[in-house]
Amino acid sequence: MTDVFFDEQDIAQRINRVLDETQIQRIAHLADAPSFPPSAAGRDFAGHGARIQEILERLHERGTWRLDNIASHAEAVRAQVQEFSEADIEHSGNLTRVTPDLAGGEK
Repeated sequence: MTDVFFDEQDIAQRINRVLDETQIQRIAHLADAPSFPPSAAGRDFAGHGARIQEILERLHERGTWRLDNIASHAEAVRAQVQEFSEADIEHSGNLTRVTPDLAGGEK
């Protein structure tokens, strides 16, 4: 099996950058909510204008949902890396206690 090496601090910093950038994008996204008054579609097209506004609002909500999912995924990655690191420390500690007689070798 191929060994897996990673720098937990480096990964944590990268995850923090993803979370920081996602938060910046989320704030900017929420500050720029779409506005399309139905009257902007024209006097005889207010119904179309209302539908356009509704579609724009749904698209905007989806953008927020996507940004929230990115942040949620980054947090899940952080938890998995932490769990992997803790398991690695525990198991490597166990390996340091293996003596030749326990491993089936000669003393």
